[in-house]
Amino acid sequence: MAALKIIGILLLIVLLLGLLRVGATITFAEETVVKLRIGPLRLTLLPKKKKKPKKEKQPKKEPAPEEKKGKRAHKLPRLTLRDVSELVSALHAALRRVCRRLRIDPMEVTVVFGGADPADVAEAYGIANAVVFSVMPKAEEIFYLPDPAIHLRMDYGAEATRCEGKVGISGRICDAFAILFALAAPLIKWFLRLKKAHANDPKPAEKTGEASTNPTEQTTEKLSA
Repeated sequence: MAALKIIGILLLIVLLLGLLRVGATITFAEETVVKLRIGPLRLTLLPKKKKKPKKEKQPKKEPAPEEKKGKRAHKLPRLTLRDVSELVSALHAALRRVCRRLRIDPMEVTVVFGGADPADVAEAYGIANAVVFSVMPKAEEIFYLPDPAIHLRMDYGAEATRCEGKVGISGRICDAFAILFALAAPLIKWFLRLKKAHANDPKPAEKTGEASTNPTEQTTEKLSA
C-alpha cells in the first residue's frame, strides 16, 4: 500500500511539472533584453550583471594530444534538393499538428528601412513586405498567434535600417515533449529513407596512377598498344 502511495505521489508531481508553463520574452532595441519565465519564477538572462574582475590564473600546461588512430568516420550521403524538400514537407506537416500548442504573444516588431541610396531602401522595403505577407499566413497556421503586429516603414533620412520590438513564446513542458516526439518520428523515417536511397550509390573511381591487376585489362592494353 505504501508503494502505491509513493507511485501516486510521483505521478502527481510529474503531472504538475508537465502542466507548468514556461516561456521567454525578447525585447530588442538599443539593448537586447531576454527574460525567462518558469512558472512563477522570472529570470533575466540578458543583459548579464557585471561581475567583479577576478585575478587571472596562469594556464596549466597540458600535454600534447596524441593522434588518434582508427577507422575513418562514416560520411553521411550528400543531400540533394529533393531530399531537403522531403524533409521540409515532413517537418511542416508535423509542426502543423503540434505547434499550435505554442503561444507567441506578444509579437510586436517595427522595422524602419533607411540608407544612403533611396533606391536600395525602396527595394529592401518591397522585399520585406513580400516576405512578411508570404510567411505570416503559414506561421499563423503552425503557431498560435493571437495578435501579431509587424510594422514596416521607410525613412530616407535615416543612415541605416533599425529594428525594435518585443517577441514572446510560451508553452507547457508537456507540450515541448509532444513537439519533440512529433518531430522525431518523421525525422527518423526521412533519415532511414535517405540512407536506403544512397546505399547503392556508385563508389568513387580508383586513382589513375594505380596499375590494373585484372589480367583481361592487361591483355586489352597490350593489344591496343
